[in-house]
Amino acid sequence: MADMRKLLFITLLIGNYLATAQNARVKQYTAPLAGTVVLRDVEDNYNAQVINTEAPVPDAGKLQLMDIKKQVAVQFPYKRANVAYKTTATAAPIVEKGYVADSFTGIPPDNDMAISKAGKAVSVVNSMIAITDDALGKMTFKRGLKTFSNAVGLNDFNDYRYDPKIMYDPEADRFICVMLNAINELNYIVLGFSKTNDPAGQWNFYKFYGNYNNDTTWFDYPSIAITKNEFFLTGNKIKFNASWQAGFAGTVIYQVNKQDGYNAVSNISYQIWDSINMNGIQIRNLYPAKGGSAILGPSQYFLSNRNFDVQNDTVFLVKIPDVISSGNTTLDIKVLTSPTKYGVPPDGRQPDTSVTLATNDGRVLGAYIDGDEIQFVSTTVSPGSGSAGIFHGIIKDFATSPVFKHTQILSVDTMDFGYPNITYAGNPWGLRQSLISFNYTGPNINPGMGAMMFDGVGYSPITLVKTGTGSIKRLTSKQQRWGDYMGSQVDWNNIGTVWIEGIYGRSDNDYGNWMAKLNSPLLSINKKQTFTESKIYPNPSVQLMYFEFTLSEQTNLVFAIYDMQGKMVDKVLEQTCKKGANRLQINIASLPAGNYTIQANAADGKAAMVQTFTKQ
Repeated sequence: MADMRKLLFITLLIGNYLATAQNARVKQYTAPLAGTVVLRDVEDNYNAQVINTEAPVPDAGKLQLMDIKKQVAVQFPYKRANVAYKTTATAAPIVEKGYVADSFTGIPPDNDMAISKAGKAVSVVNSMIAITDDALGKMTFKRGLKTFSNAVGLNDFNDYRYDPKIMYDPEADRFICVMLNAINELNYIVLGFSKTNDPAGQWNFYKFYGNYNNDTTWFDYPSIAITKNEFFLTGNKIKFNASWQAGFAGTVIYQVNKQDGYNAVSNISYQIWDSINMNGIQIRNLYPAKGGSAILGPSQYFLSNRNFDVQNDTVFLVKIPDVISSGNTTLDIKVLTSPTKYGVPPDGRQPDTSVTLATNDGRVLGAYIDGDEIQFVSTTVSPGSGSAGIFHGIIKDFATSPVFKHTQILSVDTMDFGYPNITYAGNPWGLRQSLISFNYTGPNINPGMGAMMFDGVGYSPITLVKTGTGSIKRLTSKQQRWGDYMGSQVDWNNIGTVWIEGIYGRSDNDYGNWMAKLNSPLLSINKKQTFTESKIYPNPSVQLMYFEFTLSEQTNLVFAIYDMQGKMVDKVLEQTCKKGANRLQINIASLPAGNYTIQANAADGKAAMVQTFTKQ
């Protein structure tokens, strides 16, 4: 096994392991402040968006990926596996709370989230941004991404926003949001920095032109990370009028001074690394590794693989060494050989056999750095079962002599996994813990969200974070969009707690968008979720209304009605409610017409369940 874990070093003419213009180039730019906006003051009364549900016509690139998946199916057919991933005595992650972060999603949903130390949470999807209340477990308000960012001036008929990413900076106590505008010659990267720690407050916006080199390419599929001083954005350049599969022209890295963004400087400094290649072949889909237990820097590391291969064992480790102002324009690329091969995953099966869920290719989708390790995940075919699984890898001594320490394919023969992410979850007993989250589906299970713990040695059973109630069926084609990514962030107040956001299938065959707070049992964080679902009906109502909810254990609850400013209107009832399904019946005839929330508060005063209703 040791000989398989060898590291292939790249020696360039000017010195060992350093990449220069031979396999990358870098150029500095500036961009003017495009505008500022206060999110809560943006008028967007209807949150309107038009979603095309026609299946895209397959082009050469998509047909190529479909052909690769056919090869995968022949080489690794579905079968009952003799072994799946091995669980240990490690307990599964505990769901403390979960709620609908946004009821509107595009195709694909492209879920991401961020939450501050003060519990101010932001959810982004195609093509909305929503502010949610951690304590209440509900969405406070939302705006369209285009309306939110209209200060940048891209507001014509052919302009639209998509592929949003959001992150929280725990050192600056600020948020950063990225979204893309249009494609081809209309393509821009729209980059927003919150001025304060209030995501509903002022945002400072900049925009970067996608076709910056005048080479008829545009920017697609953003991934983001931060260091102590800078913000990093990676993505793929796509040729005009071509698909992301066939039109790939290279991967680029944007390196931005984040403090300039927070300060709303008149011209922000950044540099672009492009033409990143190995032996003349472009490296594709570089994923930036985030800090695990802390924000790191000044260097930033990235991972990539051969994501379009039926089977491969190559992993690229790329390093940008320093801040823009250092003038260091060398790029370090190392090529590692994994002891376990990965490959393009099959599409996800659903109970409705007329539709599948697209898993795309086998690119790296999550990574973090802590100590001397990088842990990362990607989607892969599981050779033993033919199902879509998760490749989990650990690279040790990444800064000096990187080598694979651990690899494992996580799979269940009756399920398919997609769009995984990974987040640091503590280091008890000197063993670095991780929470791996993912979307799941299967021939006998509706699409939902799952998670498992890695305790430094083995894996826990799967926690079904959010179970679906129906297959997803939005497009007119057999293949339905899924993902394209899942949000995951450590709770910076409580290492061992992780927030995630993903999708599940609803009973109307639409996408559901779910945010959840998970706790590691390894750090004795044992807060358990006491409820699973709640609903209110009829809504609107004139007189009688019913509030149905399910409890996982007997709980003392205080029911109260609040106005939309959060002021209590009246206390309705205090009662011990039994485990299982419950229903509160209430007469609201005495309430003035308007919008309200009804809350079921636990004994500690925190809202356990919240539903909004309208009194006519």
